[in-house]
Amino acid sequence: MKKKKKISTNYVAAIIIFICAVVISLGLFLLYVQRSIDTNSQKAMTSNVAKQSDHALSILNIHYGFLNSIADKMGDSSDILSDENMELLVSLAANTDFERTALIEADGTAYYDNGAIKNVAQRKYFLEAMKGQATLSDPLDSSIDQETRVILCVPVRCNDRIIGALGGSYNVTALSQMLFNDIFDDAGYSLIVTKEGEIIAYDGEPSYHKITYGDNFFDFYKDRTLLSKNSLVNVKKDFSAGNDGLIKIRTDSNKKSDQYIAYTRLGMNDWMICYVIPVSDAQNSYSFIKSYEGIFMSVFCILVLLLVFYIIHNNRIRNEELRHDAQTDGLTGVLNKRTTEALINEILEQRPHEKGTFIILDVDKFKEVNDHYGHAVGDIVLSTLGQTLRNYFRENDIIGRIGGDEFVIYMCKTERQRWIFSFPKAG
Repeated sequence: MKKKKKISTNYVAAIIIFICAVVISLGLFLLYVQRSIDTNSQKAMTSNVAKQSDHALSILNIHYGFLNSIADKMGDSSDILSDENMELLVSLAANTDFERTALIEADGTAYYDNGAIKNVAQRKYFLEAMKGQATLSDPLDSSIDQETRVILCVPVRCNDRIIGALGGSYNVTALSQMLFNDIFDDAGYSLIVTKEGEIIAYDGEPSYHKITYGDNFFDFYKDRTLLSKNSLVNVKKDFSAGNDGLIKIRTDSNKKSDQYIAYTRLGMNDWMICYVIPVSDAQNSYSFIKSYEGIFMSVFCILVLLLVFYIIHNNRIRNEELRHDAQTDGLTGVLNKRTTEALINEILEQRPHEKGTFIILDVDKFKEVNDHYGHAVGDIVLSTLGQTLRNYFRENDIIGRIGGDEFVIYMCKTERQRWIFSFPKAG
């Protein structure tokens, strides 16, 4: 019994080890899949931000092209403030994305498309344009309509002489919004930041991302938990050098607050463009994989359980067959000598006061049968006797062959008189 118990324990241990190995393997596989999703999502973020930065430059270059073509046309006129030039100024504002346009004389007097006049002689963008450069200003608070804009400005030349400048203004929020409206289903928001971290443009509602003009990028995120290898110190170095990068950050104690922040150089004025998006939204295109993971895990677990149950069931049947073969006499089908002795001794030890009947019998003239008809016939006689005994005695009675033609029967819970009466007589 101890041996049997030990075998069962070892078998259970083997099954547990197998299940643990399967669970660990499955866990490692799912972890690898999640890391792959994370890596691919970050690559997609970095790639999209770089593409949108190039997209922004191309849009600004197109508008610089508008300004340069109109400035060349204006330079053909002997009077920079001619009616024709002022009509071109109004048309430029009406047919492009510029919110305001201005024609600026050499002394800095600016004439706007809406009729306003102001002096911008000390503005950096004007001074640079008068030196022959195409410039983009830092954000400016307009005194005309109290909106924050950036100014694109180009020189106006007449006979290779700079006689003034032509400028157009963009709303900085629109400049930020135009970059990422078509990716990630508008889930995130963009920031345009100076290399020192000053926020100069953002997309979305401040109540959503809690960041606005004048905030410092590094101060805003310094108390957040960084989940990536990069530190804010490294991000500052990237900003200063104009390098691309990405960080993963947790804004709250909840994992659902995890965000990606990808950044790259905008290509003008040492500005950096950043895109912030919740990790769950960035990985939304991989959501089908997570659904398949759930289905795969369910099916896999069911198959593993079925396999375990099948192994246990087959092993139990096999053990029963082995136990039966080990306890049974192969010729007669009754118990063998060792099992017979063990079972009778077990009953006598456990139930010493119980009444029972003990019978020992053999086959008369069995040796003559073997000698006269051969051992094959003798085996048939023994087999037939074994079948007869099994058919006659009760299922819980112990019937065993102890050697040759000798058999033992132990009948449990019997009374002697009743047994003598019911036992068949030899014919």
